[in-house]
Amino acid sequence: LERTVGNGYTAKKYYHRATRRNPSFPNPYHALGTLEHTHGNIRAALSVIKEGIKNCPKNHRLFHALGDVYLDANMLDLAEESYLAGLQHGTEWSKSFFYTSLSLVSYARGHTRDCRTLLRQSLEVGGGMHAQGVIALAQLEESEGNIQEARRVYRDAISSYEQKRRSRSPFRAKPMEKDHIFDTSSLVDGRGDQYVRSYAGDKWINVFKSWARMEGVHGTYETTHIVFSKAARLFPGNVSLLIQWAELQADHSEPEKARMLYEAACHRVGSKSAEPYRLFAEFEMKRKNFVEAQSILLRGYQVIVGEPTDKAPGSGCSDSEGRIGSARLCHTWGVCEYQLGSYSRAEELFDDALRVTGPEEEDSAMRSLILYSMARLEYSRKEYLLAQHCIGLSLKENLLPGGNSLIWKLWSEIAEKMENGYLVTRCKEQALLRWEEERGGAVSDLSRLLGERDDKSSDRRLPERTGSAMKDMFRKTPWYSKLCPPTGRMDKNWYRGAKLWDL
Repeated sequence: LERTVGNGYTAKKYYHRATRRNPSFPNPYHALGTLEHTHGNIRAALSVIKEGIKNCPKNHRLFHALGDVYLDANMLDLAEESYLAGLQHGTEWSKSFFYTSLSLVSYARGHTRDCRTLLRQSLEVGGGMHAQGVIALAQLEESEGNIQEARRVYRDAISSYEQKRRSRSPFRAKPMEKDHIFDTSSLVDGRGDQYVRSYAGDKWINVFKSWARMEGVHGTYETTHIVFSKAARLFPGNVSLLIQWAELQADHSEPEKARMLYEAACHRVGSKSAEPYRLFAEFEMKRKNFVEAQSILLRGYQVIVGEPTDKAPGSGCSDSEGRIGSARLCHTWGVCEYQLGSYSRAEELFDDALRVTGPEEEDSAMRSLILYSMARLEYSRKEYLLAQHCIGLSLKENLLPGGNSLIWKLWSEIAEKMENGYLVTRCKEQALLRWEEERGGAVSDLSRLLGERDDKSSDRRLPERTGSAMKDMFRKTPWYSKLCPPTGRMDKNWYRGAKLWDL
């Protein structure tokens, strides 16, 4: 539960306690090992998983997790050995996962044909219902430039999946006509044809998302839209799917369809999260519709705490996800109020955002963003001493050692107003240096973090604050970098929030 809501540090403590209470129970070793792996702590992951195998020598999931760590470390012989050992101990349904993982080893060795054979074998063993295998095979074909073959893999697999879902449902779908495919109105109020709920542990939503990503790159707006439409009718309650679909409409100048889908996401999420409201508001802010955005943010506020009171959104949240979601909502709202000319209201909202952000190291990136915005606000008020105080704190809390170019750029502007020529020069030097580093994307960010770890940490672990960012860099397929080049940033959420000031 703690891991799900983003409290990685607390989750690790509970996992450790579980391993001590019952050393013969494999689940906490697996959970802790994969969490350390996801956070980039390879040595810690190996230690935990090996201890688990020592106490649970026939648990196939631990051998699979061990192989994954070795694969990311490019220790291919050990990865293969671990997967084969797990295959011997595994159940019939687990074989699909081991064949898929063995295919990654073959690919890393340059044996593409063997990789493809193993992936097809994983689908045969799983009766075509192994979602991870479908994604891996389709993405392999895409990475090799075989777009039509990748499209065929997705189409055939999803056709089989739809038939299986349909067989469990009293609803018998008719072929969708083109006009029906492009009708998103039924998603807002839940009308329209739907299948029964998906199976427990169903991962097929990821197949649809992977296919939609490919169509967005190699297909057309229409083909991407159709994939999202099919997915939404099979997974009508998936809020992240609706948000991605809305972003597609926004990118292709279909604002009304985007608004309808954002409304659907807000409707479906209920009181679980304010995130759809924040993203909907930012969509309107990018179109200079600040009054509409303000109204949407108010609705999000009411979702969290009920009718507006003196209570800050999320102040009652005990989990990291709730705190960070509330802080982001207040931060976006603060920038919106600034754009509307209400500086005092913006200040109150930034204060609220900072108050609900947790004190843990993993919350530092959000604190850095809020403090950056406070500095921007004070700079616009010509309170340069306060602005300098806030930007210095933002730099201290930043995810990356040495901060980023936007922080140094703003500090140089503050120093210029304070007529401190020496500080202006030094800040501009740092801004240029960080800008050059940022051109390398996430890979450069990771190098900076690894450098900090080698210099300052005795246990050679990455800082806890990097946990949420690191999960996008480890445990990926070998061809992932071909499909999604690492041109983004580890602190992309920080930059997305900071760029709201430029609207």
